[in-house]
Amino acid sequence: MIQTRAIRVIFLICFMTYPFIIYFGIKSLPPGFFGLVLVLLLAMRFGVLVPKERSVMLPVLVILLGFALAATLLESARILLFYPALMNFSLCVVFANSLRHEESLLLRMVRARGVQIGDHVPRYLYRLTALWAVFFALNGMIAIWTTTVSMEVWALYNGLISYFIVAALIGVEWLFRVHYKKRLGV
Repeated sequence: MIQTRAIRVIFLICFMTYPFIIYFGIKSLPPGFFGLVLVLLLAMRFGVLVPKERSVMLPVLVILLGFALAATLLESARILLFYPALMNFSLCVVFANSLRHEESLLLRMVRARGVQIGDHVPRYLYRLTALWAVFFALNGMIAIWTTTVSMEVWALYNGLISYFIVAALIGVEWLFRVHYKKRLGV
């Protein structure tokens, strides 16, 4: 359990700092090195998937593994820049695909925690799941745009600004949820 949690934390830190690792590292190490590191990290992450995660995470990991292998074999720094976009589009697909099912991704996550929910919650979480899908699509498009500007803009947006936008979206949603609950008397 501790090893699994440690691998998950390492994975999260590496992928959150990916733009800065590439920005500073690409000057001294070949692109294939970073592709190989991605392959190893994804293999580690695959190794700690729990059965409940497999249906959602396995397709994403396979896509990312293909990307990492391409970056390794082609030795292309340019390919490495598309990782944030690919990650955003993968999350967009995961969130949007869940809207086709009886329970949206966010509703499944809330229920998995054993939280008691009111009748209004499934509809609210359905809409929130759709909002996140749209956000990830837009963020992915911006991530692609940053690959055409400069390494500095790419690293700044994908390694910092996009995380501030995520935090702002979480904060605004929390404020809205408080207001929404008061309005419903919950």
